[in-house]
Amino acid sequence: MQTSYDQLLADHHRLINDKNELERARDRAIASHKATIDEAKGMLTRYDGEMVELYAQVSDLMLTKQWFLKDGVAWVVKLVHQSPELEKVVSALVNSVNVVGVNEGIKQGFKATHDSVRSAEEVPGSAEEVPGCTKRCDKGL
Repeated sequence: MQTSYDQLLADHHRLINDKNELERARDRAIASHKATIDEAKGMLTRYDGEMVELYAQVSDLMLTKQWFLKDGVAWVVKLVHQSPELEKVVSALVNSVNVVGVNEGIKQGFKATHDSVRSAEEVPGSAEEVPGCTKRCDKGL
């Protein structure tokens, strides 16, 4: 009977030690979970602040985009149209087009006159109509 009592007492101490070990493991797990929860709460607080800042930036960028599409493009085009560089380019282009137009007009006029007139005598203001024209033309005016 003594051995059974000793055996039961040993089992009882072992169970108490196991119970204490389990309680310590449980307390360590709870402390670890609390630390993880506190760290997560800190991260959420920090990310909430960052998210508010990012929403403010997005709102500002949306307003900037809206202004740029509505008024900014017109403002840029107005500045470009009023720039002296563009005026120089446009005036040079207009002058070039005028010169080309005049040159083409002269060519077309000469061709039309050449096609419609068969001889030099048919041209108004020829040598027969103006006395002394032949002499001046021969001398090179």
